[in-house]
Amino acid sequence: MIRIAIVDDEVDQIQKIQEIVLQFFEDQKLAPIINMFTSGEALLSTVASYDLIFLDIQMHGLDGIETAQKIRKYDKKTALIYISNFSEKISASFIVHPFAFIEKPIQPAAIRKNLQDYLAYQKSMHEKNRIFLPGPHGKISVDVQDILYFEYEANRKIRLVTTNANYCIAGSISELFNLMKPYDFISPHKSFIVNEAKIRSFYVSLVMENGDEIPIAKNRQKQVKEQINAYLHHHLLD
Repeated sequence: MIRIAIVDDEVDQIQKIQEIVLQFFEDQKLAPIINMFTSGEALLSTVASYDLIFLDIQMHGLDGIETAQKIRKYDKKTALIYISNFSEKISASFIVHPFAFIEKPIQPAAIRKNLQDYLAYQKSMHEKNRIFLPGPHGKISVDVQDILYFEYEANRKIRLVTTNANYCIAGSISELFNLMKPYDFISPHKSFIVNEAKIRSFYVSLVMENGDEIPIAKNRQKQVKEQINAYLHHHLLD
């Protein structure tokens, strides 16, 4: 059962989105649970959790980005679809890693496409969510979405940093990068492999969700910027 929240301070926009979403899932022969809220505060006051949230950026009180920042403190996996009149808000929304960005006036086709992408994403995550890496006492099973970064230490020892724990794995950093590249990992420095989905901000270094700073080698700065921009474009504008 997919739980969906629609958050907008304009009731007519909520109703329009709800109609489109219900029709989409009816066509898919699925029956989602949909709750509607007219403010970020109202959403945050509920104890329910959601798989997918449609979130207007421009709202009275807490705006969409502020609301999402509070959500991300306790829920890292909810898919956020931002809705706004202002395309320049796309870069500001990166900090909370939205799933997609839809501009007003809302087009039914845009919502249906993003819902289709969400279902495909969920299916692919079930298929490739976990990977097995060589540890000192056997294989380590880890959820790709929990990985922040890898750091090469010495003598084929690599530190794996996740949202919950750190591990020591063995191997070549270049071979590991080839394994992780299809999962949207980049190498900003010869000793690091980073999960793009876990980058909080970047400038002269990458700041990860846990606050760790990852250096960007001078000869890779242009490449890293292009890779992150491509990641943003794919995940925010599709």
